[in-house]
Amino acid sequence: MNVSIFGGGWLGQPLATTLSVKKSKTPHSTKRQNCYHVRVTARSEQSIINLTEHGLNAYPFFLGESLLTHKDCAELLNNDVVIINIPPGRRHLADNPQASQQFVADMCMLITQVSINQSAKLIFISTSAVYSDALEDVTEQSEVAPITESGRAHQAIEAFIQQNLKPSACILRLAGLVGPARHPGKFLAGRQHLSGASQVVNLIHQQDVISAIEKIIIGHVWGETLHLAAQAHPSRQEYYTWAANKLGLPAPNFVSEPEPKLGKRIDARYSLQRLSLTLAYPSPYDML
Repeated sequence: MNVSIFGGGWLGQPLATTLSVKKSKTPHSTKRQNCYHVRVTARSEQSIINLTEHGLNAYPFFLGESLLTHKDCAELLNNDVVIINIPPGRRHLADNPQASQQFVADMCMLITQVSINQSAKLIFISTSAVYSDALEDVTEQSEVAPITESGRAHQAIEAFIQQNLKPSACILRLAGLVGPARHPGKFLAGRQHLSGASQVVNLIHQQDVISAIEKIIIGHVWGETLHLAAQAHPSRQEYYTWAANKLGLPAPNFVSEPEPKLGKRIDARYSLQRLSLTLAYPSPYDML
């Protein structure tokens, strides 16, 4: 099975490594159904070198360039499954509608070229930021109402997929990511006068995301919009104070709240059931 991962960064690189080493569980099978030929892209020369040193087939690619004229178009367009994990960066899009519009246009062009025109299945890595903070219990059926530029951009890309590719795609909305080099103890350590002390935490571990993506491919879970978050949701004040203490860092300081608000709490029970997935890290406290 040919799989191309567009975005070989913090999530894409270990995902590519995991899929690359998979073999069929039945050693005498001639079909090798779970064996993947993986290609992964990155922007910088150093990232390409790093991916290659990890034994991966790495290709340079900049979002916005056309794959139709790319020197490696034959490899990058010949796919059974395409995984797109190219985050825009909240700072890049913040208060910049023009950059947001360009990001959406570039992503839609990429989706058209690699998936729609090539009849390849698509896994699009989206974000739980498409949900409004005004909601409390959020399920996969909850209405989207993003309040950030990044959230609005992802909503627009999701809409494009649903209009043009829904039966052949799976949209996966991720909560805040935790894992190697992303220790939650560093997220808010030492910061002062923070709001939202009572808002609940929605996090998901890198390894659980990788497991979910593999479940989508193996289980042919297409035509779905799913989301992932740990099943436990401590408050921001409680959790980030504890996480900072675990690293011996200064605890964050939260302002008092006259009316505590829980904020959104992502309930991923349907997604976990649909994927037959048991989280390795069901609580944020398990992630350290």
